[in-house]
Amino acid sequence: MLIYVKMLANYRAVLPPDAKHGMVELDVPEGTTVYDAVSRYPIPLNDESVVVLNGLTVDMNTPLQAGDTVTAFSAIAGG
Repeated sequence: MLIYVKMLANYRAVLPPDAKHGMVELDVPEGTTVYDAVSRYPIPLNDESVVVLNGLTVDMNTPLQAGDTVTAFSAIAGG
């Protein structure tokens, strides 16, 4: 099934050079989770990152559906 992974800001650097607008299309097997999709890229998977599924915060173990978009970006602390 096809899903999309989008990296914002400084995370775009981890995507392949042919990524368009910070997004790549991946063909993944059924049962792939949010974690599976983003863990293939060298980004922090802790409080340093925000990872959302279709714009919503979800558990990293949430299974993906065809057409889903997983987006990751660096958490920024304000003051």
